[in-house]
Amino acid sequence: MNYGEPTAEQEAGWAAWVASRPPVVRAVAERFFPWKLYRLKSSGHRVTIHSFDEPEGETPVTLKVIVSGEFNLVAFERTVFGIAPDDLEECDLPDPDEPVGSADIPPEALRDLVQRTRNTC
Repeated sequence: MNYGEPTAEQEAGWAAWVASRPPVVRAVAERFFPWKLYRLKSSGHRVTIHSFDEPEGETPVTLKVIVSGEFNLVAFERTVFGIAPDDLEECDLPDPDEPVGSADIPPEALRDLVQRTRNTC
């Protein structure tokens, strides 16, 4: 599902960028678009594409994705790297009545809270 509609200029720019990538990156980039919404199968989060890793040698291509409160209910927004392309599938936008947003809890505060909770058991 598109979360925004690209202009003809954006589509042409994307196609040119993809065509300029090394073949191994191009093969992955042809499957993903910056205006589409994807579900991270391993966590269930809806994500948008941030960037493509351009590895050297035999290392597989991975993606960097954005987990935001725009499409999820999260403790904090983040960018996650090292995502395998096969862990992503195109998905729909959240339903209008689905809670979304970010509590904007600093990751350090969340780690402290989890640690304190562990120490009380």
